[in-house]
Amino acid sequence: MLKIFERTAALAASFAVTAALLPYTVSAEAEPLADSGLDYSEYVGTVDNPAAGYTNTIWAVCKPGETPVYSPTAKLVLFFIDIGAFSSGMNGTRNADGTYTPGEDIPLDTAFFSSWQQTFRNCRKNGCTVAVRFRYDATGTDDPEPASFDAVLSHIDQLYENDFFYDVKDMLMFVESGFVGKWGEQHGGKYTSPEYKAKLLQKMLEVVPDPVPVTVRTPNIFAEWAGIKQSEMSDSELVDSLVYSKYCGNIQKYRSRIGLYDDGYMGSDSDLGTYSDRVSDTAWLSRQSLTSYFGGEFSGDLEFAQKYDTYLPENAIPEMYKTHLSYINSNIFQLYKDYTFGESCDIDGADNSAYYGSTVFDFIRDHLGYRLVLRGSELSPSAEQGGTADVRFTVENTGFACIIPPAHSYVILERGGDYVFAETDTDCRDWRSCTKTENTMTLHIPSDLAPGSWNVYFKANIAHKMNAEAPDKGAVRFANNGTWNGVLGANLLGSIEVKKSVSPGSDSSFYAVGCEDGASSEMHSYNGITVVDGTLSHKNEWTEANVIASSDSGTELSVRADEKNLYVMAKMPEGSKAPVYNIQLRCDSDSDFFWLYYASNGYVYFNRSMHEDCLCKWQGDTVEFRLPFIVFGIENGDTLKDIRVFLQDSGNEWSLMGDISAKDVTVPEAGEKTGKLLPGDANLDGKVSVSDAVAILQHLGNRDKYELKKQGSLNGDVDGESGITAKDALVILRTDAGIITVSDLPLKAA
Repeated sequence: MLKIFERTAALAASFAVTAALLPYTVSAEAEPLADSGLDYSEYVGTVDNPAAGYTNTIWAVCKPGETPVYSPTAKLVLFFIDIGAFSSGMNGTRNADGTYTPGEDIPLDTAFFSSWQQTFRNCRKNGCTVAVRFRYDATGTDDPEPASFDAVLSHIDQLYENDFFYDVKDMLMFVESGFVGKWGEQHGGKYTSPEYKAKLLQKMLEVVPDPVPVTVRTPNIFAEWAGIKQSEMSDSELVDSLVYSKYCGNIQKYRSRIGLYDDGYMGSDSDLGTYSDRVSDTAWLSRQSLTSYFGGEFSGDLEFAQKYDTYLPENAIPEMYKTHLSYINSNIFQLYKDYTFGESCDIDGADNSAYYGSTVFDFIRDHLGYRLVLRGSELSPSAEQGGTADVRFTVENTGFACIIPPAHSYVILERGGDYVFAETDTDCRDWRSCTKTENTMTLHIPSDLAPGSWNVYFKANIAHKMNAEAPDKGAVRFANNGTWNGVLGANLLGSIEVKKSVSPGSDSSFYAVGCEDGASSEMHSYNGITVVDGTLSHKNEWTEANVIASSDSGTELSVRADEKNLYVMAKMPEGSKAPVYNIQLRCDSDSDFFWLYYASNGYVYFNRSMHEDCLCKWQGDTVEFRLPFIVFGIENGDTLKDIRVFLQDSGNEWSLMGDISAKDVTVPEAGEKTGKLLPGDANLDGKVSVSDAVAILQHLGNRDKYELKKQGSLNGDVDGESGITAKDALVILRTDAGIITVSDLPLKAA
């Protein structure tokens, strides 16, 4: 941990200038900026970012005394919350002749709210962003609502009184106004006239916390709510001048939060009745969706959709940019796989040439919501301890939409897995679709930061603040090759050489000038962190020391652990149409095996009652599992009789695509989390200093009294020869003096 010194008020005042998104000026002491040399071309492939893209849609059926708890892991989870069992329109009885006898309207109960509190805690723990739609019907039943509209409003009041929305405000991306009609799609119900839906919209705007968007099913609901004709909605001056309506005392207070959910997307020239005038309505939507959400699901009737030309790529893709399409529930028309993306679908302001030759399906999938490409990055080549360094980087948003929710932004200095971070005032919501945005920062370098080359990262988080224990949560990834640090959840901008200063001052904090309130002096390390994302998140995450089984075909099995979880990584061949990753483990000879598997369609199977906090992610030929000790009844140091990982292809008759196992596997000790992989850190205090050289010399003088831990011995062995000797202490002393850098020392895992 870096030594913390108090900054003087005078120093803080001298740097009180805005650092981000202002006209760029080089700070007085900085050198001319140098290009970072990174790859500024666009990566072709899906970037699974939070708050946009495919939704993981969960149909939650809630009944009096019986509301299920969920633990999803997707970046954007849309809950369709069925409360029909609380409505007289659904909980009654139906005779053989079809006659329906209404039941009783029932208030939402304690079980409902306690279960959703637990579900949202799980979502927070799993790094999700969430959205919700309440509905009384999930099967297409007419008139599913309660006996009176006041009863509907009463259910909404209960949500407000129990802080249903407020408790999850930071993770809540949008609320589909829902409630009335079949499927909550606001047609075929008791209260689906424009007047009722406008009242419902205003009620939802009042109970859902600002700035969370509330979306409507059709544009005419906005027109009714605003007190204008639907044909007038495209008149931006008129809409901007609106003040009052019979539903709303202040239209402009709420207007920017209203979006649209389209459940008939591309189904006809009106999207199955969504639009009355597609050109006019989408002109209105193009402005609304700059600050609110537009999304939904493609029409389920492709044959009918093909009677129109709306769905054709040359028409659909420009409209997706116009309306800023942010999310879809993964049912993109499959026929788009037969179309090739090319210049005929290009849009002014976005360079999509990287996707020429790809399928239209892939292009649409990868451009839902925002898609950020680093197009340039320049940094000060060097800076002294206690001095400043300048950063200038350009981001192009080639996605259909921009970032809608507030995002936390950070700058990070990192070397060898050690890092310090600070907040910036960069507002990523300004990175609009089809635009390039230049961003500038001036960084204060801590006075006691070790000399050497330090990587500079930019990090944006949605819904989750930076957390050193799980820094990847809520992170936004740029669509570039070679810039993503998966464990930090941050994007590389380049590096700065920190030079030793003869008079560095006393300010050991790191901050972006103008954002001193977001300063930090604490040094962290990610070397002990395992990120379950299906890829090698940092070079020390999985090493040869973790391998427990391998085969000539390249299949490989590795394990590591912290104090709570066992982590398993396997290398398996690619090529499955619909992969299903299985893991089986047996704790001892007398016990039954645990069997857990994850399918590509989101289905999870476990042959026990609970798999909370279990996680599986895969990319390419790599799969990673997180297995909580509490679920499997194991702990550090236990020996497992068997571990087996195998891959099946459910899209090809469940063919076995890969299989690897190991016997008598010891669960690694939790002590590894304190035994950091930091070259030179012999005493495991998280830094390299004279004390490490002293620890080595004391150990050599009296091994019984001054024992080095296993990882400490490996960290301390830095002279290029095997074993701890006095030469290692000398190398560490040279490192402390700044003659050589820690990044030049060999890194060894226990």
